[in-house]
Amino acid sequence: MKKTITILTLSLVTLHGFTQNTLQSIQKLVVATYQYADNPRIKNIEPFALQFGEANNLQVEVKSYPSVQELLKALEKEEVDVAFMNTFGYLMLKEKSQAYEAGVVLNIPKEKENAYKSIIATGASTPENTLEQIVADASDFVLVLVSPGSTSGNLVPRLKLASLQPGYPERFFLEVQYTNNHALAAQRALKGEVALSAFGSGEYYNLAADTVKLKKLWESPPIPLGPVVYRKKLPISLRDELQQALLDLHIKNPEALELIKAGWTEALPADRYISVTADYYESLLKLSNNPAVSMSIIRNFAKE
Repeated sequence: MKKTITILTLSLVTLHGFTQNTLQSIQKLVVATYQYADNPRIKNIEPFALQFGEANNLQVEVKSYPSVQELLKALEKEEVDVAFMNTFGYLMLKEKSQAYEAGVVLNIPKEKENAYKSIIATGASTPENTLEQIVADASDFVLVLVSPGSTSGNLVPRLKLASLQPGYPERFFLEVQYTNNHALAAQRALKGEVALSAFGSGEYYNLAADTVKLKKLWESPPIPLGPVVYRKKLPISLRDELQQALLDLHIKNPEALELIKAGWTEALPADRYISVTADYYESLLKLSNNPAVSMSIIRNFAKE
C-alpha cells in the first residue's frame, strides 16, 4: 500500500513539474485581434490578456492588425497564439490553416439574439420593391458592401444573393464597392443612389425614424458570433487554462468581459462565453440554399 502511494505521489509531482516546465517554455503569449474603423480593440482585449498572463506567470503581448485579412496572414504564419476573431475570419482561417482550434464564443441569450443580423436595403424611391426584382435588374445597380472581411456586411449578403443568382454578384451588378464601415454603406442607400446596400442590423435600427428613407428588402436570421481561437502548438494545459478562464470570465472578471463586448457592437447583448460546438456555424452555410456554394464563396475570399 505504501509503495502504491509513493508511486502515485511521485507521478503527481512529475506531472506537476512537467506542466510547470512546459508553461515556462512559452516565452511570450501573443494575443491578437483586428481593427474596425478607428478602434484597434487593443484596450478591449488587453485587460483579460494581461490578467491571464499574470495568473499563469507568462509574458503577454497584445496586438491588433489593420484588417481581418492582415490578422489571417499572421495566423497563417503562426505569429499569434490566441485570436479574437469575427465569424467570416474564422471560416476563412479554417480553409487556410489547420494550426488553430476554436475554443469559446460569446453567448447571446435567446431573447436578444435578433441583435446581430444583416440587412439588405435600397433607397425608398427605388421602383423595385423586392430583392428578387433588384437581382433581375442587377446590371442597373451598384452593390455596396462594408469590407471584404465583414460577416454581416459581406459574407452574409453574398450568401443570400447566391440563393437568387448563380455565381458571384460581380458578374451581374454594375459594380461592387466596399465602404469600410457599416454607417457609410447605409448612407449610400439613404442618399437615394441606384445602390443595393448591405450592412449590419445594428446600423439599420440606429437610424430610428430615418429608416423610412430606406426600403428594407431582406433581414437575415441571427448571425453566430466569431470565436476565440488557440494555436494548437500551445501546451494542452495552457489551452485548458485559457478555455476555463474565458468560460469563467462573467463570474471572475465581469469588467474584462464587458470591455471585450464593447469592442464589437454585435456582442453587446452577450452574457458569457460558451464552448464552440462542431456544428455551431452550419446554419450560416445554409443561407445560400447550398452549403457547397457557401464554402466556395468562403474559399474564394480565403485565397486573397
